[in-house]
Amino acid sequence: MGIEDRLENWSRVVRDPSWQPQYCASWARLAVAMRDAECGAPQAIVSIDVNDGWLVEQAWQKIADPVAKRLLQYHYVHRMPAEMVCRILVRKYGASPHTLKHWKVRLAKAQSIMSHVIDSEVARVQMTKAVRAAAAAVTVTAAPLAA
Repeated sequence: MGIEDRLENWSRVVRDPSWQPQYCASWARLAVAMRDAECGAPQAIVSIDVNDGWLVEQAWQKIADPVAKRLLQYHYVHRMPAEMVCRILVRKYGASPHTLKHWKVRLAKAQSIMSHVIDSEVARVQMTKAVRAAAAAVTVTAAPLAA
């Protein structure tokens, strides 16, 4: 899955409260969509990877560049047009007044930053799992020696 697809998935997960654990209506939406598909009504079912969406959310929270962070939020989650995003970035976050002229470059830079942060977050999660597995293995082998 590319960075663009991951950011789109992130926006769907964060925006849609029915996919959050405290809600149970997501199954009903899927059932209705399947029922309508059987009746011949065209209904697109968009698959959502909830775990990856929340991983991207954790990575987004760790972005240090406020302009890139807000650009991603306003563009993907809030679905604002480029002109509005640039206006907010210039007024609130001190971005260059020429941000709109360089929109594709700014967006690519923000996506690149997000990609690097996601990679480091995935590496951190994998390292944590490896350390826990190693600690569990040491505990299991050390237990018979103590007895």
